[in-house]
Amino acid sequence: MAKKAIKKAARPQKATTRAAAPKAAQKAAKKVVRKKPAPKPSKPTATRKPARPVRPPEPEPQAPARKKGVRKATITTGIRDTSPTRKLGRSRIPVDAPLDVVFQNDTQAREAFVFLGIHSIRELEQFTPDDLVLRLTGPAKLTVGRIRKILAMNNRCLTGDDQFALEFQELLTRPRPE
Repeated sequence: MAKKAIKKAARPQKATTRAAAPKAAQKAAKKVVRKKPAPKPSKPTATRKPARPVRPPEPEPQAPARKKGVRKATITTGIRDTSPTRKLGRSRIPVDAPLDVVFQNDTQAREAFVFLGIHSIRELEQFTPDDLVLRLTGPAKLTVGRIRKILAMNNRCLTGDDQFALEFQELLTRPRPE
């Protein structure tokens, strides 16, 4: 232990604060900041050589296309359509569901179904939209035609329907060939 005490005493003590350190040591401790060198001036354009014209790259030779073999359709793979149609998915309403239940809140639709004599979804799906329109509007058109004829026979007409009334009266006054 005595040897350790002697070694410690021989060493000089370090300064723990800056104030205790001499000023010359502080100056040496500062970092040296170097300035970046100034950019070199670019060479004048007159001394440059003219640029070579740029050539488009030569196309790489392609290997000849391989012929694909014809694949025979098997029972497991089947023949597929070129453009598969989008399916509607699983039905939420059974086919034999009564239309009165499905269209509970739509009274006009229910009246139309009664007029057409349709009672189930299966019967309704048999018609195209245009066919339904024709079946629903056809009787109304015929009824309007009958109304126009009766008014024309009584020398009356609907607003804007004068021409039809005159033509119909002419038809009535013509003698019928027997």
